[in-house]
Amino acid sequence: MPYPSTIDGIIGAWVGAFLTLAIYSYILYKETKVYRFAEYLYVGSAFAVALTISTTQIYKQIILRIASGQYIYIVGVILGLMLLTLPFKSVRWISRYTVMFLMGLGFGVTIRGALTANIIAQIRGSITPPGATATALDWFNFAWICLGTLLVISYFTFTVEHTGWYFYPTKLGRYILLVGLGAYYGNTVQFRMTMLAGRVQYLLQVFKIIPWP
Repeated sequence: MPYPSTIDGIIGAWVGAFLTLAIYSYILYKETKVYRFAEYLYVGSAFAVALTISTTQIYKQIILRIASGQYIYIVGVILGLMLLTLPFKSVRWISRYTVMFLMGLGFGVTIRGALTANIIAQIRGSITPPGATATALDWFNFAWICLGTLLVISYFTFTVEHTGWYFYPTKLGRYILLVGLGAYYGNTVQFRMTMLAGRVQYLLQVFKIIPWP
C-alpha cells in the first residue's frame, strides 16, 4: 500500500505520529503539557467510545426488547435506576440491593468459571497421559507437568513443616515456581517490546525512512 495521498490520510498519519511521540515524551523526557494533552485526549476518546457503545447496547438490548413485549428486561432497568441513588445519603440504602444482586451473580459466575478452567481443567490436563501416537517429547512434557504441579503444590502446603525429607521437594517446587514466573514475566516484557517496535516502525514509515506497508 503506498504512502497516503489523500488529505485525511496524511493528516491521520501525522496526528498518529504526533500522539505517539507525545505519549513517549513522558519516558524520554518528563511529564509535559504535550503529554498531558495526549493523555487527556486518549481518556476523553475512550470515554466517548464507551458511552456510545453503552448507549447503543441499552437501546438495542433493552429498549427495543421491552418495546417488542419482553417485559422481563424491566427488572434490569429498575435495578440500574436503583444504583443511581448511591450519591444521595438519604436514599443510598436502595442501591445496596443492586450491589448485592451484582455481587452475588458475579461471585457465582466467577466461582463456576474458576472451578472449570483453573481447577478441573488443570487436573484433567495434568493426569491425562498422551495417546498411542505420542512421541518421547510428549511423554516428557506429561511427566514434567505432573511432577511440576505436585512439587509446586507441596511448596504451598503450610500445614506440614518444610523440614527433613519434605524440605527437598518443596525447595524444588519453589525453583519450578520461579522458573514459571520468570517465563511469564519474560513473555510480558516481550509483548511490550513488540508493541514498542510496532510504534517505532509506524514513526519510521510516517517520516518516510522505511517504505509504507
